[in-house]
Amino acid sequence: MPAAYHISDDEGLITVQVEDSVDLADLYETAKALRADDGYSSGLPLLVDLRGMRLELEKAALDPFNAYIVDNFGQARTASTAVVVDHEMDGKLTAAVYWLSCAIGACEMFDDYDQALKWLIRREFASAL
Repeated sequence: MPAAYHISDDEGLITVQVEDSVDLADLYETAKALRADDGYSSGLPLLVDLRGMRLELEKAALDPFNAYIVDNFGQARTASTAVVVDHEMDGKLTAAVYWLSCAIGACEMFDDYDQALKWLIRREFASAL
């Protein structure tokens, strides 16, 4: 499966991994399934790993997809979100991911997985230490 998520209550983290060739319908279905999952909580930090993703874009699907992500994740999330991109990612796609990350509150984009994870830990768990 090119896009999948994992909810870890023990770690207090949701991870989404997207790799290989996907289209916006794949990403929409993954996002929709995550929101519908009984274990999903907007209060759990979210780490979205887009390294290795190759997006097959249909322009007609872009605006509805963006609206769904902003309305269902951007407006509803109470915890931080980190998005990891790849150095090999197309510039236009990187810009689109950056735009979405700016539209979602408490979201940052990284080109290093470990940095993204450290950022989430500092933002979400540092006060508990």
